[in-house]
Amino acid sequence: MKNTLILGGGIGGIVASNILKKAAGNDMQVTVVDREDDHRFAASYPLLMTGQRKPEDVIRKLVRLEKKNIHILKQEVKRIDLLKKQVSSDQGDLAYDYLIIALGVEYHPESVPGFEQYALNAYDLNGVMNIYERLNNFPSGQIVFFISSLPYKCPPAPYESMFLLDQFFQKKGIRHKIKLTLVTPDISPEPLAKPQVGQSVRKMLADRGIELITEAKVLRVEEKALILDHDTRIPADLLLGIAPHWTPEVIRKSEMADKSGFVRVDPDTLETDYPAVYAIGDAAAVRLPVIGAYAPKAGVYAHYQADIVARNISLLSKGEKQTHYYKGKGT
Repeated sequence: MKNTLILGGGIGGIVASNILKKAAGNDMQVTVVDREDDHRFAASYPLLMTGQRKPEDVIRKLVRLEKKNIHILKQEVKRIDLLKKQVSSDQGDLAYDYLIIALGVEYHPESVPGFEQYALNAYDLNGVMNIYERLNNFPSGQIVFFISSLPYKCPPAPYESMFLLDQFFQKKGIRHKIKLTLVTPDISPEPLAKPQVGQSVRKMLADRGIELITEAKVLRVEEKALILDHDTRIPADLLLGIAPHWTPEVIRKSEMADKSGFVRVDPDTLETDYPAVYAIGDAAAVRLPVIGAYAPKAGVYAHYQADIVARNISLLSKGEKQTHYYKGKGT
């Protein structure tokens, strides 16, 4: 029996484990390693923020995968030894024949001065629930939603959040008392999509009276203000932010990381520089060939990457060649 370790129980890890176990059956032991008990479906956080979902709607126990004969280990990954084909965790060493790295990203609000003191993290579950409480007791004033730096995952989410905030206050009958502002370092909404997409989103924001500030470099967060470069000050009564994204330290200190800390992968197969080792999802550095930027990081891309990798590992374990290739598919 071959053994595949999947590091991370996010969307990529869950999809990879399901597809690989189904494809390879009893010939493959599939093990998911995560430091948490739960999978949290972050794509629904904007709906949590506005009370259209509850935490129990978007959280599932990872142990449920064991019903499909997928092993679950609650352990924190400390080191990846690519030569020995071994992962070291806080509870011991784990050998592998195939490795899928789906560790995602971590949020580092402390890297933006004042973020932790004066802003709420819109990508963190506790932060989102705090936002919901604040919104329910917000009678009037200016709400500023800001993106600290690039890259950040789920590029549509800030815009979805702003439209949901507009709807939230419309239903409360106080939208006319609320000013909504979105601040982004991007040159335009959804800059990697066709120009018509950005134009459309700009119009949707304008039609709803939502201010958009682009090409913004966030320097710090102050009490009731966001400070950009050139000493630009954006006043705010409530600050909602997306903290800088870093890959976990175990990746940043590995031989697999590029200069930005993300894992170098073949854009067609998601294989790293090391045979039988793959990286998917937010932690993977899928470079776009034309403009040199990262492909967008979002759950839908992690899903399709996981599908490709799982099917190829199943083929390789049977002595066959890889026949599935990632095309950058998203929906």
